Amino acid sequence: MAKKNKPINRPQTPPIPTAKPNTRPATTANYEPNSGKRAIPLFAVLSLILSAVCMVLYFNTLQHGFVLDDLIMVQKNSIVAKGFEGIMELLTTPHMRGYLVIPNDTYRPLSLVMFAIERGLFGVSPMAHHFFNIVVYALCCITLFKFLHRFMEEKYIWAAFAGAMLFAVHPVHTDVVANIKSRDELLCFLFAFWGLNRVLNYLNTGKMTSVLQAMLLFYLSFISKENVISYVGVVPFMCYFFKKASVQQTLFASGSIVVAAVVFIIVRKVVLDAYDADSSKEIEFIDNALVKANFMERLLTSVVISGKYLQLLFVPYPLVCNYSYNAIPMASLTDVRFWVSFSMYSGLIYVAVQGLRQKLAYSYALPIGFFLMTIALFNNMFILIGAEMGERFLFIPSAGVGMALAFFVKQLIDKHEIRLGNDFMPALNNKVAYLLLPLCVVFSTLTIARNKDWADNLTLYKADLPKSPNDCRLQYYIGTAMAEELYVKETDEQKRRAIDSEALGYIRKAISMYPHFAEANAECGRIYDRLRMFDSAEYYDKQALLLNPKHSVAMNNLGSVYLESGKYKEAIETFRQTLAMDTNMHLAYFNLARTYLQMKAYDSVAYYYHVFFRYEPDNPDAHQELGMAYYFMGNGDSAAVHFRHVLKVRPEDANAINNLGAVYLNKKMYKEAIEQFGKSLKLNPNYVNAYSNIGRAYYFNHQYNEAINAFSTEMKLDPKAYNNIPYIALSYQALGNMAEAKRIEAIAQQYFRDFKLN
Repeated sequence: MAKKNKPINRPQTPPIPTAKPNTRPATTANYEPNSGKRAIPLFAVLSLILSAVCMVLYFNTLQHGFVLDDLIMVQKNSIVAKGFEGIMELLTTPHMRGYLVIPNDTYRPLSLVMFAIERGLFGVSPMAHHFFNIVVYALCCITLFKFLHRFMEEKYIWAAFAGAMLFAVHPVHTDVVANIKSRDELLCFLFAFWGLNRVLNYLNTGKMTSVLQAMLLFYLSFISKENVISYVGVVPFMCYFFKKASVQQTLFASGSIVVAAVVFIIVRKVVLDAYDADSSKEIEFIDNALVKANFMERLLTSVVISGKYLQLLFVPYPLVCNYSYNAIPMASLTDVRFWVSFSMYSGLIYVAVQGLRQKLAYSYALPIGFFLMTIALFNNMFILIGAEMGERFLFIPSAGVGMALAFFVKQLIDKHEIRLGNDFMPALNNKVAYLLLPLCVVFSTLTIARNKDWADNLTLYKADLPKSPNDCRLQYYIGTAMAEELYVKETDEQKRRAIDSEALGYIRKAISMYPHFAEANAECGRIYDRLRMFDSAEYYDKQALLLNPKHSVAMNNLGSVYLESGKYKEAIETFRQTLAMDTNMHLAYFNLARTYLQMKAYDSVAYYYHVFFRYEPDNPDAHQELGMAYYFMGNGDSAAVHFRHVLKVRPEDANAINNLGAVYLNKKMYKEAIEQFGKSLKLNPNYVNAYSNIGRAYYFNHQYNEAINAFSTEMKLDPKAYNNIPYIALSYQALGNMAEAKRIEAIAQQYFRDFKLN
């Protein structure tokens, strides 16, 4: 029987698994993967792109000047002007101390320290300050990018980049980046998010050094601006609900911001108490009308303001630099604005609560919660602030929109399994590209266009007034900018009067909107004083003092009216009252000196000008008038010192050159005197007094023909200038022309007889 073949046992080969593509994007990429060159991290490349975008968007601000509070914080801040030498003083003084003294100051030294360093390196350079604003803004965008990247465990770099890019191009940030003063907002954001990054590092590694680093960074954020106080809620909210941190980890992480806040509060109190600058701030109605609203009006209007903030995040138009009285009318229960805002926020809160219930790490609860906690400081719902609204207040809260977009893109990545290769630019899902690219283009265009409005105060106000014509302070701002900035640039007197007339129109409109506007009344008084309409000037100055008896500017202006009217005793009394209100009102010292100069009390002139020099040591007008006082006191050497100081500041000042020549003339230095008078006449060929002076210098230097020509020109320019006729007669006599000398002498005698009769 045939033998059956036994089955051969063969080893079973396991099925080859199908390789699935890695759906998680890589965090690094090579430019040349096969070249053997060192790989460049993708995060670094994308950070450079963010920086370049920021520079391109805000490049046009480099040609801009100082705007709004740049004057106070940068341009005319006496401590910042010291450069490196002022750094320690800035760290130990109230925020406004370098410009004015107020009893309710704050403590925000870090931005001022940066300004002082920039002043030390580049001098008075708006371009330098604007450049560093852009640099810090780029760092803010990179820090937000790093936060989003790290929060998503470094697996969704393109989602993080999309969120950071939206933040970078958002037009609402122009209020911060284009305004030098708002460096405090930029630094506050930078160090706050840098601190959040260190918190995330602690949660990932457990290293306590990260907590200490976060503490330091949060403190730097506090001394930039107090806005970071909202992070006392943000940090535990993020740690516990979204990073699933333990209670102990949450407490340690939260401790970093709490300790920083406590240290800041202590330091702030010590500094402000040392200068008696820690009194509570009285909010002015003109800046925030909610200060006089009842509970229901305040609640409803704050909801409307919250809705306006939300609208600007999604539809950033119109953008306005100021929101004061009458810009946002009070709301009522029948107001559509209230119900629209209420509905939007109700929807946001519902989405956030649902996300918390589902315990989704990447739900929209985090960006919504972040936005609600950070905007709560500025919507006037819980605390009243010094403004009804401000686009700069959206700077930190707007990061919530970047977070939301990052989470949205992450969800798309997970859903559609977007694959990333080794190429520099990955093939992102079309849906993301179609959404993000047009939005970035539109936002970038709006940003660049809005930047142009921030060129200077007048350009900004004229751009914004049509968008908010009922804003009372904006009407005042444009009138003041015309009267104080445009007027100075104009040299034609007729055009100057036209500028003052137009400025008065804007300011008086502001007064018609709010008759209790003390500052507007004071500005009206100042302009009428300049127009030599003293009755109107006195009326508006007194009206300002009636509305605010402690208005030192109005009191000083009233004294100026008395001075120009020749009421010297009243002027002196008023200027002293000004100094009793504010010992640092240095213009009152200047005006006291001017008054005493008119009264020929030269010792008092010298005293008050020397006090004034403590505040403005290089003021050319003060040196000019102090030189005149010394001249009349017979102290030619001191007079010459001050006239030369004027010429250092204004080398083509014909008056100062003439006055210096007069000093030489009195000292019988005739050649030097002739040289100075000649320079003065080259600058001003119609300068009557210079012809008189150079004629005398020629006479005493025995240059008689030149003396006759100078005096003759003087009389052509001023037919009533008969004082030098005797010198003409004496010059002819010295030349041997006795007939002409007698004729001129007869004219002189007739003139003096007529003068006595009159």
